Amino acid sequence: MASKTKYSEALRYVDIVGETCAILIGENITVDGFWDRPIRIITHAHYDHLKGLRESILRSKSIIATPPTHELIIALGYIRSKDLLSTYLSKRIFLDYHEKYVVNNEVIELYYVDHILGAAQVLVETNDYRIGYTGDFRLTSKTEILKNLDVLIIESTYGNPSFRRPFKNDVEELFVDLVLDGLELYRRVIIYGYYGKLQEAMHILRTRGVDEPFIMSRKIFEVTRIAEKYGYRIGNYYLSSSKAAKSIMYSDKHIVFEHFNKARYRRIRDDALYIILSGWEFTEPIKRIDQSTWLVALSDHGDFDELIQYVERSQPEIVVVDGSREGDAHSLAKELRKRGWRAIVLPGSKTIDTSLF
Repeated sequence: MASKTKYSEALRYVDIVGETCAILIGENITVDGFWDRPIRIITHAHYDHLKGLRESILRSKSIIATPPTHELIIALGYIRSKDLLSTYLSKRIFLDYHEKYVVNNEVIELYYVDHILGAAQVLVETNDYRIGYTGDFRLTSKTEILKNLDVLIIESTYGNPSFRRPFKNDVEELFVDLVLDGLELYRRVIIYGYYGKLQEAMHILRTRGVDEPFIMSRKIFEVTRIAEKYGYRIGNYYLSSSKAAKSIMYSDKHIVFEHFNKARYRRIRDDALYIILSGWEFTEPIKRIDQSTWLVALSDHGDFDELIQYVERSQPEIVVVDGSREGDAHSLAKELRKRGWRAIVLPGSKTIDTSLF
């Protein structure tokens, strides 16, 4: 078994900055938050992983992400200034999965993860240490497991043991059945969700035989085009302001996609079924909210059991739980320590329980 000194040495190359959510790896790299380092990596195009993007564009030498993530950042309007966009375009580096990028003797490699389009995990080899960061993930057969790690940095969105979904394998089928029922009864179904999750929902519906037209706003339309470019099967979708969409909405069965934030302002009508996609439901796969609205527990994050299973399959020497974002990092670290893992929360103390040596 390695010595306590080795673990302390490995943790010299890992930190998390609470105020910026920056995950610092090695000597040159910051991930999913700003820090004054030459390399900024973005694991995926969700707002909480893009904090400090402006500062990174101005001060970092290079900004690394997968090709879909770079495209989504622009499509979703995260860079508004023309001058800032020009600087970003000059600094961005497209890194495909398993393509290596070397900076000052540190090797960066991205791994596939099932979360949203373009999402990636990060592996950094630095000073003879292997340090991995999961980013946000679901533990499906598509998610690659980072192995042979000295340090694993893991997300903790559903890090509390109460956040379990024993029904998670049934959600997609029940979601499709609900949509089909809504089309039969009302001819119109309106689905609310976040960017990325909406495109996943579209893909699920198409692969399970739902071929009615999809209607969507401009930003959702642009994200959907990018999703199709990178392999999502969608098709038969229309910009809501187009003549074709207006004709469809007047006479044909159809499905409307709206951003999650619009759900609270929805006007309940008797000619549509409303579906809200949310990961924060742990009691039922689908739940009725009112006469016309259902909540579907479709999540792009792994539940508590999946977080534990990832660590068990990865077998890292040390686990660092990300405590800078929404979640329950301390509960997850506590549960990991109960199972014999050397686990700490950052930001926080880097002291590891000596009983685990």
